[in-house]
Amino acid sequence: MTSDLLLLLLGLILLWTPRGWLRFGNFERSARRKPKTHGGANRDRMPGDSSLWADEEFVRRRNWMDLARALAGGTAVMVTVPTLVEVWVQAPGVSLSKLVLGTQAALLLTGVTIQLIRMEERLTFFPPIFFIMGLSFLVVGRQAGMIGFFAIWAINIVLPNAAAFLATYAAGIVILAIFLGSGVRGALLMAALAGFPPIVAVLFRRRLA
Repeated sequence: MTSDLLLLLLGLILLWTPRGWLRFGNFERSARRKPKTHGGANRDRMPGDSSLWADEEFVRRRNWMDLARALAGGTAVMVTVPTLVEVWVQAPGVSLSKLVLGTQAALLLTGVTIQLIRMEERLTFFPPIFFIMGLSFLVVGRQAGMIGFFAIWAINIVLPNAAAFLATYAAGIVILAIFLGSGVRGALLMAALAGFPPIVAVLFRRRLA
């Protein structure tokens, strides 16, 4: 049990470390001060354009770090929580499967919340897209996660912003998970994780940066 607990703590460190703490040097700050365009003048971002550009997102190292730590931390949560709950909960009549799922959901949703909220000059919401996609491989399975990853980036060319991206992904991943036999519970959990940032943005009347 001690090894499971240590593995869970390591996983939570990976999941709950804010993205802003992963800055190494001033690379990304300088990149924001001097944005690069790809493909000449036609690739300049127009005023009011808040859509996601795949060629920009895919070259950001911290996006892939988010995906990797979500995979690693999420694996620790999914593997150790069932064992720890079984050891700690001895109450008769308690559904361990529901308790395990609820505990996993709470830990993963806390991670998404931490990645979502930033306190810089003011409260800002940043969409943890790659982080959420990393969790999808664990929650709904590799096949659904992989298809969902490529499908949403293909559809992204017609999506206006990050909120629409995540809302569309949340709806699509439910369909994929059920169709591919990942289970309704996993599908609904993944929809909650992906749909949480857009819902928070709407409730606080702020856009996802």
